[in-house]
Amino acid sequence: MTAGKRGPGRWWAAFEAWLAEKTRPTLVRWEALPGQAQFMVTLPVAVVLLFFFHVIVFNLSAFRSFFYAVFWGIPATLIVVAASRNESLKRSRGRDGDPPPE
Repeated sequence: MTAGKRGPGRWWAAFEAWLAEKTRPTLVRWEALPGQAQFMVTLPVAVVLLFFFHVIVFNLSAFRSFFYAVFWGIPATLIVVAASRNESLKRSRGRDGDPPPE
């Protein structure tokens, strides 16, 4: 079933296009950073978010939550850095005229 001109999915597509236009310069600058810099910026953010996640969702002590946050923060950070690298490569291949990899 497709949405019509005024259907429920129409506003979302417009919002996505607007958001992509506004955030594109920031994403390009982020992807231009070396992997080490992305790692050093992302790790503390991931640790803090995962700390609060473990405290609130799992109701763990602060001590245990901190160690879980560090433990899971490292792979989460590596995933973010790898995804940023992949998106940067995909974007550069698409700009050069080559089709993006599937």
